[in-house]
Amino acid sequence: PYRDEPRSFRPQAGTDHDQVSARLITERQLQCLAWVQEGKSATDIGAILGLSGRTVEKHIIKVCGHLGVKTRVQAVVRARELGLI
Repeated sequence: PYRDEPRSFRPQAGTDHDQVSARLITERQLQCLAWVQEGKSATDIGAILGLSGRTVEKHIIKVCGHLGVKTRVQAVVRARELGLI
């Protein structure tokens, strides 16, 4: 199917898409993201929260998907824009 917008298109903050996606983010995913914001690695976050580093990475990947971003840093920025962290 043809798309009018480039692949990197992201909805603007405050759209319905953002509100729906933000509701899908779990408390545990937000905890992981908050520690990412503090500069912690997945291994460090896992030790803090009692999870494996791999589980932390999965949480972060899920958050990135919900927020429509590709990197940890982008996820932190987007979550801050939306007032999630």
